[in-house]
Amino acid sequence: MSSVNSDSQGSRVRGNRPDGFLLLLLIASLSLNVYLGWSLKQRGSVPPNTPTLSLGTKVDQVTALGTDGKPFTISYNDTDKPTVFYVITPSCIWCKRNQANINKVADTKANDFRFIGLSLAEPGLKEYIEEHHFQFPVYHGMTAKTLQSLGLGSTPQTIVVSPEGKVLKVWTGAYDDKLKSEIEDYFGTQLPGLSALDK
Repeated sequence: MSSVNSDSQGSRVRGNRPDGFLLLLLIASLSLNVYLGWSLKQRGSVPPNTPTLSLGTKVDQVTALGTDGKPFTISYNDTDKPTVFYVITPSCIWCKRNQANINKVADTKANDFRFIGLSLAEPGLKEYIEEHHFQFPVYHGMTAKTLQSLGLGSTPQTIVVSPEGKVLKVWTGAYDDKLKSEIEDYFGTQLPGLSALDK
């Protein structure tokens, strides 16, 4: 009888070892995820947090901060033009390489669309705006609700929203190859292409 109890206790102890090992693995995994998230945040790059927007999706108005730090709300129904959100981070090399393209679109289509920049990071933003000659206002510090509603995370990203607040088009990435042709067709303008990589 005593040997049966001892076997069953031994098996309980052995059964707990894998649970302890799994707990250690879980803690290590969580620690790694926290570190990677912190590392991405430090570099001004944010991973995608929601799926890509579907065409026709109704999105909330945008609440963000201007470069002067003042809060600003962007509504869609205060204009009869569609709104083009151009999403960047100052540290994103593809945003820099694509800047001549978005400047060309904004310059040639300003009468037909309202252009607004959204930056996912604030460090270096004022300098970035000056260096790349933005022709439209740029905001940062979007609320969690705005980030979720617009599916913000990848840069560069271009989102066109109707005056009724419905998504008309979404492009993720710099305007190269097939994407360049799609953008040119949609806006009816020729683009200069991506600038060369910085040496």
